[in-house]
Amino acid sequence: MHFHFSTVVWGPWHTGVFLEVNLPSLLAPENLPAFAASHRVTYRIFTSAADAVRIQSTPSYKRASEIVPFEFIEVPVENIDDPIAMHHQLWRRSIVDAERAGAMILFVPPDVIWANGSFRHVAELASRGKRAIFMTYMRVISESCVPEARRRHLSADGAVLSASSRNLVDLLLENIHPLTLTYLRDSPNFPIHPEFILWSVPGEGFLMRVLVREMFAYDPTLVDLNQQALPAHALDPELSHFVNDSDDLFALSLAPLHKDMDWYADPQALDAFKIGSWWLTYDSPANDVAAGHHFYIHRGDRNDAKWRRVELQSDVLIRRLIGTREVLRAIRAITDRELSMARGILSAALFTTKLSFFARRGALLTLLLPTNGVLRRWALESGHDLLAKGGRPLLVRLLDHVLVGRLPPMREGEGEAVVSTLRGGTRKLSWQDGNAHVDGVRLKGPGFPLAWDWSYGSDSWGIPIEAVLPPPLSSG
Repeated sequence: MHFHFSTVVWGPWHTGVFLEVNLPSLLAPENLPAFAASHRVTYRIFTSAADAVRIQSTPSYKRASEIVPFEFIEVPVENIDDPIAMHHQLWRRSIVDAERAGAMILFVPPDVIWANGSFRHVAELASRGKRAIFMTYMRVISESCVPEARRRHLSADGAVLSASSRNLVDLLLENIHPLTLTYLRDSPNFPIHPEFILWSVPGEGFLMRVLVREMFAYDPTLVDLNQQALPAHALDPELSHFVNDSDDLFALSLAPLHKDMDWYADPQALDAFKIGSWWLTYDSPANDVAAGHHFYIHRGDRNDAKWRRVELQSDVLIRRLIGTREVLRAIRAITDRELSMARGILSAALFTTKLSFFARRGALLTLLLPTNGVLRRWALESGHDLLAKGGRPLLVRLLDHVLVGRLPPMREGEGEAVVSTLRGGTRKLSWQDGNAHVDGVRLKGPGFPLAWDWSYGSDSWGIPIEAVLPPPLSSG
């Protein structure tokens, strides 16, 4: 395979850590040298003219240029108002360039230390036909980690930094960034950007569950990205791979001690509603695939019993978060004012019922939504029962308005069809007087889409109805 390695770097700090630890760690024997022995590499660096001179004068660059060819693309950094926007612009340019060259793109951020063996593993994955490869990082304090990594693992000539994955996990545990610690499940200062969630495994390391992950290495002819630089469509599982064990690939992301303090400055516990809403902003069909993996960051051999306990804990939370997100997706699509009460009840059901555990991405659902007038009349007629239990009967009854799948097409004289509710009950669909009815209640119109799921090609629908339905048969 032909690969374009792409690094966007400029400025004193980023160029400094790129030269001090990033490029030297790429030169570890089982990284760039091993990768270049298996695949053709063109290493492209987007940088300023001054930083290009600085990079080219170092022993690490001279060693690397003997292994792979480099291309320097000058970036006019003097008048940049938004460095992050410029980074994204250059990343997208590098993707286009790789596609034109018939190459896979591999992003090499400048502020990372790579474990020896990481790139050999990626090379092996590419040789096995993987065309979309994901990985993750752990953030450490650059002020303490960079000098310690160089002290322990830099070669005498200053060109190569070779550390095993377990060496780097040790550095992580000794220099872990405050932001990283706030991602722990029970953190009292959970961050406002919840890309991942951590569980501590005492004496061994961390289990990570990833909610959003940008591409690391991929074939740009097979993967399109959305505005958030995430996959815009479903990925072929045979061509995709998530590296989820630190023994295979591990990297430390460097950041100054005080960076992004505003992400976790205000006390707040992990909130499923906030995470579900945030997740919709960074939406991608690859998110649930990433969230389905357990990522193991460990300093030694893993004790299966210890890890299994936190795996199960994380599974429960991820299922709840996915369900919460999908209910919020449906709620956002209910914009008709006549359905505002049903929309509000659906929102309340997230907090007082197990609705989030029923919902999942890719499920075809039909929500039968009583109009405002219908709900007002029913609430008045059932007021005493509703008040007695804080309104829970109303919420549970609305769950019984959620049907599994799309309603089958019916015509006059075709009899009845049986449809299932989300909680395991059944209802009868019939055609009467030119209209579809569910358990004798008329449906008002053909309905409207609640969500389109591009991963599975399935969609969910909302249909207004003229009354609150009676309890279904065999309801769970």
